[in-house]
Amino acid sequence: MKPNPLILHASVETMAITARDVRPDFEASIASVNHDGLPQAVWARRGQMVTDLFIENDTIKIRHVHRGGIWQFEAIIDVEQREVYLLMTHDNLKTLQKRFKAHGYCHHYLFSLLLLNPESISVQQSLFQLDEDETKARQKDCDNILGEFAGQIDRVYVAAFDYAEQAAAGGAIYLLDQNGATIESKDISDMLLDQEETSEKDSLGTDPVKRHSESTPLVKLKTKKA
Repeated sequence: MKPNPLILHASVETMAITARDVRPDFEASIASVNHDGLPQAVWARRGQMVTDLFIENDTIKIRHVHRGGIWQFEAIIDVEQREVYLLMTHDNLKTLQKRFKAHGYCHHYLFSLLLLNPESISVQQSLFQLDEDETKARQKDCDNILGEFAGQIDRVYVAAFDYAEQAAAGGAIYLLDQNGATIESKDISDMLLDQEETSEKDSLGTDPVKRHSESTPLVKLKTKKA
């Protein structure tokens, strides 16, 4: 597994955005007494961030995918390496993996895109054989998601992150099989520490402030296997 380091750094910078970063603008422009829509605003800010990071890049493109008319996600596409990267929380990834394992089929976009990854070697997962209509529907959804990049992608990665006290606390990059089981993963929590130090330098114009011993450190979480 050799994920693009430039995309990994961009993923960390993007997913470091949380509600605490977006809330001031949300309260100023939308409402200070009602935070309905704040989670969607956080994902919208992340989408804008990752788009801006690669706006002048010729080999890394952002695909803005609309789902159901009221929701959107961004897929990061490495054109040269024929790879697509998805961003999500660890909680969401674990929930989806359990759903895929239990039912063998799902209408979630991740399940559709995983059709591009290696087939499952799990005996249990091999018991779930999609019928012809389900297979065609999965392929069609995969092509619709990729749009102009359909037929140009060979692999899907998932960058998943944990959060504690409204801050990113850990992350990992995953290669999953077609049924969502983990083939390989790599912890990237250290990159969050680097991102935090960079943010401090940018805001203070100097070296990051040394933390006192009583301060809560950024937790490095162990990578969770499916």
